[in-house]
Amino acid sequence: MARIICLANSYKHGGRCMAGIDLNTGKWVRPIPDSKSRAVTSDMRLISGREPQILDVIEIPLEDYGPDEGCQPENRLLKAGRWKKVGQITAKDLLKYCEEDTVILHNHKEYVLPSFFTKTSKNKWKSLQLVNIKNVRFNSAFKKGQWRVCFQDGKGCELDIKLTDPIISDRLRSGEKVSKNCIMTISLATAWSPKDSEQPERCYKMVAGVVEL
Repeated sequence: MARIICLANSYKHGGRCMAGIDLNTGKWVRPIPDSKSRAVTSDMRLISGREPQILDVIEIPLEDYGPDEGCQPENRLLKAGRWKKVGQITAKDLLKYCEEDTVILHNHKEYVLPSFFTKTSKNKWKSLQLVNIKNVRFNSAFKKGQWRVCFQDGKGCELDIKLTDPIISDRLRSGEKVSKNCIMTISLATAWSPKDSEQPERCYKMVAGVVEL
């Protein structure tokens, strides 16, 4: 049983992508089911009929291993059993886990090429990162109802990546303002390219969770 701070409960293939920091180890964990989509379904994740919220401390039955999908070393397979909320932390409690003055997930781009991982030792892989950004901009995407997050990484390079946090997305769609000072969970998706496209596969970065400060 792992005890994690929930830092992402984001959109994924009709289910959710969950991620958090294990309080025992201080390391990232991405719970995934043994299914083709790897999406966590509602019958797996709901706690007394309620969605796990960012900043909840939850206990999840997990294996000690999981498929890395070519870029995600934090993946751990879900075991049968109920999830349980055992506490909650504050936004300020998260600051000690943030990485400062750094690139975000390996480079200054909005994606990482799969070839990076084939050429890089697995002990240097990561697909989850927590950052505190003080000048975040949320922009409406070309696809209706979706949003992009624009900000500078720790080296001053501009990023423009997709927002997949459902609560923040709903607030933006309703016209509500979101703080520019945020702690964000940045997640790296598995390799993908559009159908009928000559574009090479890429592992895209996304903002999977947002905590306002």
